[in-house]
Amino acid sequence: MFGYVRVEKGELKVKEYEAYRGVYCSLCRALSRRYGICARLILSYDMTFLALVRFSKFGEGLSFRPGRCPFNPAKRCNYCTNGEAQFDFICAAAVLMFYYKVKDDLQDEGIWRRALMLLLLPIAALWRKKAKRAFPALDTLLSAAMTAQARVEANGTPSFDQASHASADALGCIFAFGSEDPDRWMYRFGYAVGRWVYLTDAADDLEKDLKRGRFNVFIRAFGLRSPTLTDKEKEEIQATLNASIGMAIDAFQRTGCVYYSSIIENVLYEGMAHATERFMKGDETDERSL
Repeated sequence: MFGYVRVEKGELKVKEYEAYRGVYCSLCRALSRRYGICARLILSYDMTFLALVRFSKFGEGLSFRPGRCPFNPAKRCNYCTNGEAQFDFICAAAVLMFYYKVKDDLQDEGIWRRALMLLLLPIAALWRKKAKRAFPALDTLLSAAMTAQARVEANGTPSFDQASHASADALGCIFAFGSEDPDRWMYRFGYAVGRWVYLTDAADDLEKDLKRGRFNVFIRAFGLRSPTLTDKEKEEIQATLNASIGMAIDAFQRTGCVYYSSIIENVLYEGMAHATERFMKGDETDERSL
């Protein structure tokens, strides 16, 4: 994921925001403890959202204790005192997704970006080796998803659904990993979020992909020669992004998630809608932070 799935801070209650920040800080610490201090650099809001969803579904209300950030001792933090099994899984998912992102960038990015990825690859490979030992099925899942995504993009499909399917399917499986979910609502929830993330990233990267001649489903679907979109094209992009949010909301309401539902709903109703609106307006600034 790419950091798009975020809360709308101003719409949260103080206790909700403190819980969200506590999970964020705890995930940062968990990455460092499991994969080394440099792993903190791959922390994202997306993985914090995944953590909240997993804790919500698996019925584990978190307890927190006060502490301080090791990189900014003046900053107070709240750290989780339980939930280690879920943090194991989420950290493994984070490092595995990072590894496959590095591999993908080695194929698609410019020379300087590829040089950076070559430097990062040995570190990412070490993290992957450790995560794969703990969660081999998760690594197999993500490896297959990357292969499927590369195949679809090589075919140059103009279909939003086909282009986003591999990434959405992988996130759906991650959301539902290890759960007894006969109606597959957790999978459907993750699938809808994954579809939105893939298409949002495509909208965000449209100009860059056009310059570099890389696959982008919107370039392909509209036959673009310029990053300037017509009103009709903008409406079509916004409609498909909003449809993904709607599918995510509907699926979440059926998952039976117990804890942190108000924070998750804040992301779905406010955060993702805010991001969609921002991208459609071409506003690249986002001042929200923890």
